[in-house]
Amino acid sequence: MWQDSALTLINFGFIITLIPAVIRNFKLKDVQGQSFYTYFSTAVLLSILVYVFFTLDLILSSVSTGLTAVMWYVLTFQKLRYSS
Repeated sequence: MWQDSALTLINFGFIITLIPAVIRNFKLKDVQGQSFYTYFSTAVLLSILVYVFFTLDLILSSVSTGLTAVMWYVLTFQKLRYSS
């Protein structure tokens, strides 16, 4: 299915855009921007999408969305760790 490839490319685009935020937070040990609930809810909702894509046999989309969710879980962890 072409949708699997399109969703995979989009998710890798999301991952690429999140890498600078993760690196910045790690270097500065500071988290600015969205709230904890934004990070956490995004990660959880993406995790649900992983399951949905998997049940539709969109394996590449499932894996790439899972990696995007991991990035959001990392941001969530950083928010907890570096917030005062």
